[in-house]
Amino acid sequence: MNQAGTDRAPTEVKTPAMPVIELRCPACGKPGPDGPLEKSHEAGLYSCPGCDLQFWYPAKMPGADWYEATYRGRDTKAMPLEPGHLFFLDDPHAPKIGRLLDIGCGNGSFLAAARDAGFEVTGFEPDHNAVRFAQSNYGLKNVFASVPEEFRREHPDEIFDVVTFFEVLEHQEDPQKFLDTAKSFLAANGYVALSVPNRTRWQVGMDPLDYPPNHLTRWSPKALRNFTERNGFEVISIRQQPLTTRRAAQMLSGLLTTGMVSRVAGEKPLVLADFAEMPVDTIQQKMDRLANDPRHGLAMRLAGWKSRLMMPVAVFLLPFLRRRGFTGLYLYCLLRRRLSPAVAPSGNQSPTRRDVRA
Repeated sequence: MNQAGTDRAPTEVKTPAMPVIELRCPACGKPGPDGPLEKSHEAGLYSCPGCDLQFWYPAKMPGADWYEATYRGRDTKAMPLEPGHLFFLDDPHAPKIGRLLDIGCGNGSFLAAARDAGFEVTGFEPDHNAVRFAQSNYGLKNVFASVPEEFRREHPDEIFDVVTFFEVLEHQEDPQKFLDTAKSFLAANGYVALSVPNRTRWQVGMDPLDYPPNHLTRWSPKALRNFTERNGFEVISIRQQPLTTRRAAQMLSGLLTTGMVSRVAGEKPLVLADFAEMPVDTIQQKMDRLANDPRHGLAMRLAGWKSRLMMPVAVFLLPFLRRRGFTGLYLYCLLRRRLSPAVAPSGNQSPTRRDVRA
């Protein structure tokens, strides 16, 4: 401060201008809205006004050890085929033979079905436990514990007639980079088949799987079509899973909230978003505790019984719900690579933080 009686002027202290963060859509690169639609821990959900994608930011895809800790059990039993798998195998427009690469192949159930249908199959998956199960249970030889960029480096000359990734795209923090890598495996005029959770599905309350660090993007039919066509693909077929009786019963059960699960378990159930900042060893300890706690086992069984009790109501209401436009969980899409794409992709367009200084 100035001393009394002096004629020195106050010193002006200048601070550097703080950067203004401008988010850009990871699918089309256009600026997003100013505020998030919702928050989860430190991440916000933003909606792109240009292409209709919803994305979380800041959010980062975890490593293989996180998936191994949270998706436990994939190396202990065969899993049923997902709806996207079945849509592809039954799609009359999809190829029926050729070399097929499945990115994020899980424990190999789809690869085994594709092999039995006549494809020459290869797959990779970051979860080492799931890969070991695929090799031992299904006898799959060309299955690797890897991620897209690593597999591309290790197999620089591999080209496939069909590239598939079911329930994988929503996990990517940079979907453009992921699709660029997937395209690098694809033959000229080859096919891509994929599925994602349908953002326009009938959803009651919170879907605990649909938050970071598990799911980093949310796709509608419009967003998926915009993204893939912009990247030089022709959409051959796109299908929203019809609402099933089981799904309707689960949603009707969700409308009747009782707090029963929390009371029986003695605590609020943990969801994957709660593991966002946890070390992997802590996740494993918590998962072990929940698996061995009889209260949690009873709470989960009660929740299942409650949902099953809604089945007769779901059967009765299903035609009405479908007429109202309610759909199931998954969105399936079959694409064919155009030989001369009308619009070339502009490269890696992750959600960037561009510094705009005053």
